[in-house]
Amino acid sequence: STEYCQSSPFTPFTVTGSSILWYTAATGGTGSATAPTVPTGVPGTYKYYASQTVLGCESFRDSIEVIVHPTPATPVLTGGQLNYCQFEAFVPFTTTGTNVRWYTVATGGTGTLTPPVINTSVAGTYNYYVSQTDANGCESARLHLPVQVTARPPAPATVPINHCQYTLAPPLIAGGSGLTWYGPGVTPGSPVAPVPSTAVTGVTTYYVTQTVGGCTGDSAALVVTCLLYT
Repeated sequence: STEYCQSSPFTPFTVTGSSILWYTAATGGTGSATAPTVPTGVPGTYKYYASQTVLGCESFRDSIEVIVHPTPATPVLTGGQLNYCQFEAFVPFTTTGTNVRWYTVATGGTGTLTPPVINTSVAGTYNYYVSQTDANGCESARLHLPVQVTARPPAPATVPINHCQYTLAPPLIAGGSGLTWYGPGVTPGSPVAPVPSTAVTGVTTYYVTQTVGGCTGDSAALVVTCLLYT
């Protein structure tokens, strides 16, 4: 028998002999001088028969069997992730399927059995594709894995602040968005800017981060100095 993977290009039949007639049954029926074309887009088993005629005498029919194997299922992502913040630890990809192959292009190219490892220190979009090949040698469609590495935002801009003792201090401010505050008297990770106490002279250091696009950057120190009231 001849085997094809679904949707593979069909190679026309070639046989020896003269005045070839083609049939779809072992006996009976009306022969055709035109060789059949197998619809490889439809999985299944197709059987054809061919005879030759010499000096008006037709030979017995020889059979040709063609098997069209279905395309295996596209792999499914079972491990790993598609979105990262810059410098976040990479989680290896895992998928369903057998004889899984990885590509960097949607079509063509040469696949590799080794899953890709993404350098998350470099922000950007990374495109990978993965297929599986079954025991019949038929390859599935490729699953597209667009991986986005979002740049970490910079630390917020801060300016040291001085207050006189016992004066009313306003909430702290910093340049940035999605601010989160840390420091004395602050619930860790609070989005509410703290109001520094001016009851005691001295230096107090607060810390603040900003979050952009779901990624949090380094913290910046904000130094508040309470000066002796005179």
